Amino acid sequence: MKTSRQCPKCQSRKLWVVERVEQPDCEYAKTNPLHVTSKYVLTGTTEVVGAATALVKAGTFETWICALCGFTEWYARDANEALAKLASQPGSRVHYLDGGAVGTPYR
Repeated sequence: MKTSRQCPKCQSRKLWVVERVEQPDCEYAKTNPLHVTSKYVLTGTTEVVGAATALVKAGTFETWICALCGFTEWYARDANEALAKLASQPGSRVHYLDGGAVGTPYR
């Protein structure tokens, strides 16, 4: 939808665009962006005053929604750098796959 400006399911051209998906934070009566993922990672700091961990928030979401049928596409924005950092952390459950062609497919 983002590139064609048309719903791939029903072909409607009536679309909603949510530039930054947010979620409520009831404790502070405000909203926060919905991040692709977030995780506390070790910083390597061993000082008593310094924090040993830091919260890494990877990107935000943008959605394109068909006004006719409701079909929705989600796009991650500004996530690559933080995802790469998280992928290097053991137990982060973030992995990078490069699906580049290694050869030709068997036929």
